[in-house]
Amino acid sequence: MSDFSSRFARSDFRLLVAGGVLLLIAFGIAFVREVDPEWADAQDEVQAIVQERLGAEKAAELPTGIQQIWIEPLDRVDRCTTCHTTIEWGAELAEAPHPARSHPQGLFGAHPVESFGCTLCHGGQGWATSADAAHGNVAFWEEPLLDTERAKRYGLSRSELMELRCAYCHQGLEPVDGMPLLNAAKEKVFDCLDCHRLPGLENDKPSAPDLGREGEKHPSKYIFPEGFEGERSVLNWHIEHFLDPKKMSPGSAMPKFGLSRKDAAGLALLVMSWRRQDLPAAWTPKTGE
Repeated sequence: MSDFSSRFARSDFRLLVAGGVLLLIAFGIAFVREVDPEWADAQDEVQAIVQERLGAEKAAELPTGIQQIWIEPLDRVDRCTTCHTTIEWGAELAEAPHPARSHPQGLFGAHPVESFGCTLCHGGQGWATSADAAHGNVAFWEEPLLDTERAKRYGLSRSELMELRCAYCHQGLEPVDGMPLLNAAKEKVFDCLDCHRLPGLENDKPSAPDLGREGEKHPSKYIFPEGFEGERSVLNWHIEHFLDPKKMSPGSAMPKFGLSRKDAAGLALLVMSWRRQDLPAAWTPKTGE
């Protein structure tokens, strides 16, 4: 038996060889990702779309490399514009496919991207540079992108689901332009005042939990009944609770209100938005704005 064969027969030597092979594979994957990162493919895709729609001269104006927005007062970094390089290009790309589609311009007037970034309103993981990580579709990230696919799970449009993030800053029970689903919920939520305390409204003798900071409750506090069918998320718990309180909280004194699923979803988003938001005063609108 050769010297190599005798050494390979030892279990510790075989483990060492296997570890070396795995290390080489990991190094190879990392090298490929560094040479051809996912965000570079996205930039190439945007460039092709812009060139087809607007010509080579406009395509040449596109930025390259990692892009980011740093909002110093919020200590917040968003790198979404690394892939979405034309987000501020206006009407000429309003109907383009993603990632080249531009942002609707109406909201940019009051929410300039250099002051608000992207994830404050849309959710997601701002510093990430791969799609799954940036969209928050990874373990232990609690603020995923509020996209169309996620909204459809609850029978909502993307803009309706995003009203949750609007209400984080636009708190209070007065109607706010651009939040039709939550404005409708605010009209209905006054019926809850008979039993609950609500933000800004006191009930001297509440017989039910204070809802003023319902949005701060940890997901582990929401218990689904045995045999529950459906998505086990905080939003779905609230929707089902508004539709049938006793189903989700056996022994609850809360009655059924005969709500539609859309109305229940609006109320669910509203109570989930009741939380403290650690933002400087300049980023916090006056009540009702």
